[in-house]
Amino acid sequence: MDESPATAKAPGRRGDSRQRLLDAALNLFARNGVNGTSLQMIADEMGVTKAAVYHQFNSKDQIVGAVAAPALTQLDATVTAAERLSTRWEQFDAMLTGLVRLVLENSEFAATLQRDPEMGRLIRADEWFASLTARMDTLLIGASPEPEARVALAIAGGGLMVAGIDPALTGIDHQTISTVLLESARSTLAPHTDARA
Repeated sequence: MDESPATAKAPGRRGDSRQRLLDAALNLFARNGVNGTSLQMIADEMGVTKAAVYHQFNSKDQIVGAVAAPALTQLDATVTAAERLSTRWEQFDAMLTGLVRLVLENSEFAATLQRDPEMGRLIRADEWFASLTARMDTLLIGASPEPEARVALAIAGGGLMVAGIDPALTGIDHQTISTVLLESARSTLAPHTDARA
């Protein structure tokens, strides 16, 4: 990505128009994918000129980075807070709890990331994100995980992403979803982590 989520500009005086642009872009990415969305389509969705989009961002990759920034900043804060805890089990539990909350609070972004290989590729190519996910993995399955732990993490992570966007869960309160997701992910990962209650 041209602009790392870690260094994406915070909204300034034009914050409202910037946020409108990011909302429009995320909506289009969700419908058409990153490759299927042009800057002109984003402009049309907003009812502005393409020049107005360029005034905010130099490229579509920058828009992807800015769309991802809130969720990844939240993930960074969750990882950092978990790392500060004193026992491995506290770290594991705080990371897992924070991950469930993050997926539910960023469900549209999670859905787009899950469905769109290009968005996933752009985000995974970011060095900051790679470092962040390595730290998260260590909190969940340890620094030297067995292959079985990697498989368990993939299952738990995939389950979180899918459950966070499943339309069949519409109408179920977030607390119920959160509780079941946390129990399921903990059950999947606990036998494969170096953390013990």
